[in-house]
Amino acid sequence: MNTGSMRSIVIILLIFSLISCSNLKISDKKPLPSGITHSSLMQSVIILPVQPRKIRYCNYTHTFVVLDKTKNMLYRIDEKGKILQRIGEFGFDAGQFVHISDFAVDSFGNIFVVDDVINIVVQFDDFGQFVNSFSPMDMTDPELIAVLDTGELLIYDSSSNQVFCYIKQNSIRFKFGKFYLDDPKKISASLDVNYIQDTGNNTIFMIDGFGGLLHEISPKNPVVDITSTKDFYYYIDANAELYVARRTSDVQLHLGNITELIPNIKPKAIIVFSKTVCILDGNKLYLFQLLDN
Repeated sequence: MNTGSMRSIVIILLIFSLISCSNLKISDKKPLPSGITHSSLMQSVIILPVQPRKIRYCNYTHTFVVLDKTKNMLYRIDEKGKILQRIGEFGFDAGQFVHISDFAVDSFGNIFVVDDVINIVVQFDDFGQFVNSFSPMDMTDPELIAVLDTGELLIYDSSSNQVFCYIKQNSIRFKFGKFYLDDPKKISASLDVNYIQDTGNNTIFMIDGFGGLLHEISPKNPVVDITSTKDFYYYIDANAELYVARRTSDVQLHLGNITELIPNIKPKAIIVFSKTVCILDGNKLYLFQLLDN
């Protein structure tokens, strides 16, 4: 074997080793949290100035993006509950929308809005300014959206009952779900794993980066909401039970019941960032701290 071939083999082995170590660091090495608690060092509740229909957290701007339940309007809200921006407006021109069915926020603060009336996806930047829009090909009823770290978009079309992965606007990389999705409520993305919360059969579908089905999870109680970080995914059920699992695992750890900390709470959504868990009830966003294992 010549020197050049030997060098190539060493480089390949080194790359494989780095990738393997990276995957272990992300998925296997970081310990799962052991529970949740209130913290005297952090704000315990944020009173939002609107009634959210949907809410997301933007790690880039450290703000919440909220879809107003009554006005069909998007707002960017800071961690004290103050409105910083109103994003977009009603209409049929560029940067406008008629009815928002869902939205997603990427790692750079860009917001992607799905309009299920005029069937378009509208993009705004971290300042709330219009960037561009497009009509997703091969679908007539876009309903849900998630954005991957790669910039690719996952969009669920209720007419064909499929999730499409768009590389650049109308370039489709793959699609999935036609024969097993029933009534999807949310798509949550995390690195090379995507989670579909399906309320039709109370199932969480775990999908790989090529549209393949990894796991089909059937929680014992109806799932209210699901979210994910680069390491874990979390969900909360109708009984206010909170669960966590590693990003590729179908085995969940029970973190506790939220009502033990906030009696009579009725969870509507969950957000997790850093070591903070936020539970939405009405216009109140309750904050908890994850406990280290």
